[in-house]
Formats: sequence, C-alpha cells, structure tokens
Amino acid sequence: MITITTELSLNPLKLEDQALLFALMQTVYKTAYQDFWTDQGDWYLDLCYNYENLKKELSRERSHYFFVEHKQEIVGILKYEFPFSPREVEIQNAMKLHRLYLDQSVHGMGVAKELMDYVEKIAKENSLDFIWLEAMVEKPQAKQFYEKMGFEWVYTYQLDFERLLPEVRGIQIMKKKL
Repeated sequence: MITITTELSLNPLKLEDQALLFALMQTVYKTAYQDFWTDQGDWYLDLCYNYENLKKELSRERSHYFFVEHKQEIVGILKYEFPFSPREVEIQNAMKLHRLYLDQSVHGMGVAKELMDYVEKIAKENSLDFIWLEAMVEKPQAKQFYEKMGFEWVYTYQLDFERLLPEVRGIQIMKKKL
C-alpha cells in the first residue's frame, strides 16, 4: 500500500482482484459514461476489465495499476505506464496517465488533484519529461480539470468503437511538460 495522505492511499491491483475491479467499474464508469454507449458501456467494460486483459496489463513491467482508497474505502482506480508514447503523435520520455476513475462521492474533495500530484512526483523521480493522457472531448469538466493541472492539447482523433455513439468519439491527447 502507498500512503499519499492520511485519508488517501493506493493499493496495487492483483489478478485475483478482477471481480472487485469489474464491479467497481460497473458503478464508477457507468455513472460517468453510460450515455456515451448504445449498450451503456457493457462492451467497453468487458473489453478493459475482463480477466485476460487485466492479466495482460499487470504483466507489463511499465504498468502501475491501483485501487484508490479514500478513508479506507475503495473509491476508484489509477493506472499509469512509463515509458510510453502515444501512437498518434510522439511524446518522448513520457508517462501515460492511462486510467483515473473516481466515484462521484469523492468528486470535488481534492482526491483527483492529490493523485495527479502523486503521478507527477513519480514521473519526476523517474526522470521523465512529460505526462500525457487521453480525454474525451465530450467530457468538458475532465478537460478543464486537466488544463487546470497544467496539461495542454496536443492532438485530437476519433475512437473507432462501433458501440460508442458517433457524436462522442472525439479524444484529445493532452500533455504536461515536467
């Protein structure tokens, strides 16, 4: 376990946590994104959080995957990977903030900011030059948060997921220089 503050910690995900991860994301992801999908996000959740995919993600040396615990309750997930550059545009010597999903119960409490500060600290400790992420264009509150944290737009592309509604397929790659 990694303690970030007295109320906030990270607990490394293990393969045997797959069912708990899937159940958590059924709530956290669907609350935020179910309206973006023709099937409320079921296909995407199965793609990302099934046993085999989790096994693959945990086996990568560059991957760091955690449950986020606030006041000793699991409230979300955090995943970052380094070194990692996007396919669409090169960002050298960089960390990807791959997943940061938090339950609505902790929105507005500074949890996301604390996690972003932690990720930045890890990136600096590993002598990385950038952190990058992908944000959905149709989630302006997330984009505004990342901009407030110092991220800038780099590139926009369209996700090609058949069950994702066409009007919400825009993805922005954003980066922050360390």
